[in-house]
Amino acid sequence: MATYLLAWMIGDLEYIEAYTPGDFSGEPVCCRLYAPIGLATHGQYSLDLAVKSVEYFSRLFDIPYPLPKLDLVAVPDFSPGAMENWGLITFRTHAVLLDEHSTNDRQREIAATVIHEISHQWFGNLVTMDWWSDLWLFEGFATHLAYIVVDELFPAWDVWSEFVTRVQHVLKQDALRTSHPVEVGVANPGEITQIFDEVSYMKGAAVLRMLSGWLGEEQLFKGIRKFMMRYMWGNANTDDLWMTLAEECQADVPEFMRRWTRQTGYPFLTITEIDESTIMVRQSLFLSTGDIREDEDDFIWPVPLALATAEDPTPKNIMMTTKELILKVDTARWYKFNMGQSGFYRVSYPPRALDLLGQTLKNGEETETLKTADRVGLLTDAAALVAAGVSPTSSFLTLLKYFEDEENNLVWTEISLRLQELVAVWLEQPTPVVNAIKEVQRRLFKNIVKRLGWTYPEGEDPAIGNLRALAIRFAGRAADPEDTSAIPPDLLFPVFEIVLKTTTGLEEYEAILAFYRETYSPGEKVVALTVLGYGNSPEMIQRTLAFAMSEEVRNADILSALATLRSSVMGRAELWNFMRQHWDVLYERHFDDLRFVEYFILFSIGMFSSVEKYQEVQDFFANKDTSQCDRILANCLEGIRTRILWLERDREDVEVWLKTNGYLATTAHDEIGVGESGGGGMKAVAAEEDIQYSHYPFSRRTSSLHVRHDLHLSLALLGRSRSGSSVDDGLSPATNDTHHSVPSATSSCSSSPPTVYLEHPEHQHLNHLYHTHEHQHHHQHRHQHHDHGQEHRHQQQHHEHIQHSSYQQQEQHSIAQVYLDESTARLIDERFQLSQQQEQQQKDSGILPETTTAAPGVVMNDLMAFSVAANVATAAAAAAVTGVVPPRAMTLEGEMEMLRLGGEGDY
Repeated sequence: MATYLLAWMIGDLEYIEAYTPGDFSGEPVCCRLYAPIGLATHGQYSLDLAVKSVEYFSRLFDIPYPLPKLDLVAVPDFSPGAMENWGLITFRTHAVLLDEHSTNDRQREIAATVIHEISHQWFGNLVTMDWWSDLWLFEGFATHLAYIVVDELFPAWDVWSEFVTRVQHVLKQDALRTSHPVEVGVANPGEITQIFDEVSYMKGAAVLRMLSGWLGEEQLFKGIRKFMMRYMWGNANTDDLWMTLAEECQADVPEFMRRWTRQTGYPFLTITEIDESTIMVRQSLFLSTGDIREDEDDFIWPVPLALATAEDPTPKNIMMTTKELILKVDTARWYKFNMGQSGFYRVSYPPRALDLLGQTLKNGEETETLKTADRVGLLTDAAALVAAGVSPTSSFLTLLKYFEDEENNLVWTEISLRLQELVAVWLEQPTPVVNAIKEVQRRLFKNIVKRLGWTYPEGEDPAIGNLRALAIRFAGRAADPEDTSAIPPDLLFPVFEIVLKTTTGLEEYEAILAFYRETYSPGEKVVALTVLGYGNSPEMIQRTLAFAMSEEVRNADILSALATLRSSVMGRAELWNFMRQHWDVLYERHFDDLRFVEYFILFSIGMFSSVEKYQEVQDFFANKDTSQCDRILANCLEGIRTRILWLERDREDVEVWLKTNGYLATTAHDEIGVGESGGGGMKAVAAEEDIQYSHYPFSRRTSSLHVRHDLHLSLALLGRSRSGSSVDDGLSPATNDTHHSVPSATSSCSSSPPTVYLEHPEHQHLNHLYHTHEHQHHHQHRHQHHDHGQEHRHQQQHHEHIQHSSYQQQEQHSIAQVYLDESTARLIDERFQLSQQQEQQQKDSGILPETTTAAPGVVMNDLMAFSVAANVATAAAAAAVTGVVPPRAMTLEGEMEMLRLGGEGDY
């Protein structure tokens, strides 16, 4: 047994337990889940997975679990995420516990993590790597095994399509010259931590999946069982596995796999149509910079082509072992390589062939043939090829039109990520150009919102709920001005993100910060901390940095806030300045957690796209000791270079496409300054808004008021749900009376709402919650309070108010109507009258003095919570009936996984 697998755990813990059936070994295994006091019951899901996984792996390897017990332990501050100590697996708390706010996405992540670590009890612990250069084999295989078992336990999840989306991150990393082979030498301890990366885990898993597709899964596991029996209780290396598989499968496995594991990078196939029935396939090294030298392009990979055509959609397994290959294909109809996306390579099609595939998708002819994984593959290959300069960026934007009727959540997630990446690279370009790219995103996603609506029907597939949340979020992030209703409270966290991106006020920021401090849910804490990074004022950004580095935030959670700070120009600049000012302290403080140091570097510099920033980074680290993080630093610098070249190539191409397709005014470039944060000052912002008006009947700023209006209501509810009602009136927000008193968020808003006005002096600030006019006034007044010395901003707001007053007059009633139909207003009025009666009764009985106002703040807070809770009831009731949790926590939790792997702009 290797010493790194030995562990003890001491602390105040409680546990739940279960036993395996023992059907295979004849001896049940005791499985326990330990957690901090009060949290163990949240581990039931993981415990059930452990019991099933132990039995499954015992059968799969034909070897019973070798220990008498298996413990899973939830550790509150555990930055690695999970560790496969033999018989005592440790997990970061939110990686193993579920609570009432957890979502289907979180369940998937926990399942994959738990099963991955349990697979190591055999493949990694019973048979251990010979040296760290073989790390990839055991981590890659555990990742591959986790997907196999999750697919077996939850076939409806379609995890192999999800696998394809995860592989995109390592395809991006491995396209850098600074990447490394899967099978990499390790000469000193400092290199060990650096190889725990996506290449070892996901490329390792991907090439093993490719091997499984070539040999067949049954043959592969025959060889694996032989390997396990031969080397159990000992050590083995990569060649030991290849030789064992070759013996069992009678195939030249070593030659095939060594070319994939000992060579950095991967190929892309260029398809050339020679005539109507003949194509030529040529393989070349794929580099994200696109500047391949002749001496770099002489390597040949064995490539399993998996070719499908319109005539024969069943993939043909053709092994390409030469630089070029001629094939017979009907080029007048669609054809596709890498069917099923099990191959670790990309494909560049001629424009006509790509158009045929797109038309096929648009017409819905082959959605059963071109499954989710293949549609993801088409999108991601096209996006990667434009970034590398193989194709113009306009070709990818054109391809998106074929996906307008797409219904799969994973495909739309990839669309959102690719557009986010485009925005991230173009972020410091002229503001109208950036906004036009966001408009592409908005138009795509608003159609999904219109199609799916806002409510969660009984029995709805959770994947549809996830798609609805994704669409609402990205339509909102792009500031959809056609949405005349505010975002519903069941999407509270996406509202947090949108509002922090569209306001410089601190009320909302403070409320989210308070939410972080009050919630006991580890997942909700991560989400709230992540949202804080979206603040778009200097004060918010600086406070987020200070808070993230304070003792209030666990070390394992710090990166959650830093990841999202880089999504704005201002955030990038502040994060980079912070790192330069505090590098020595950070490096010393977190030296023992080099993964933290690596991600801090990634988040601080990983999205720069200018020559100036490239030089700044080089100059700063020139005299620093980077021996422990040289790989990530080199990757980031190569990523910056990639984006510089991309912008130089396609800046004009993108602007022409945006203008041609009606997303960008033809004079926009000439009228304003450069940069998201207003390189041309506030005049540039004003010009931007004027240009926006030429496209829309009203401004983005007006739309943000709707969102802010909803936020105040949502925050009011949040405060009540956390602290409880101060006045016990027996009315719960979840009661049927409350639920039926308010229409769905999609109800008609044709009639004028009743008047509701709070007259007590202490409640004047609440009137904007019920009157859009009052909210408009309050909004401007707050900006005057917080933005001293910025009269030009107020003049701009006044200009907008006059220019669009007619629209606002039309909209104010419909917005208020969402929250206050007649029955709701009547309930509020009755509740207020009841409180006044109770107050008078208390005065009459001597409980209260005549001069007391019966704590009106308490009463009105309760009233506000009651009125807002009515609007939540529809979504809450649907969740209770269907079991589909409203995705208010899902969206950003899911994004944190994307951000961990690269998400909103990776290296």
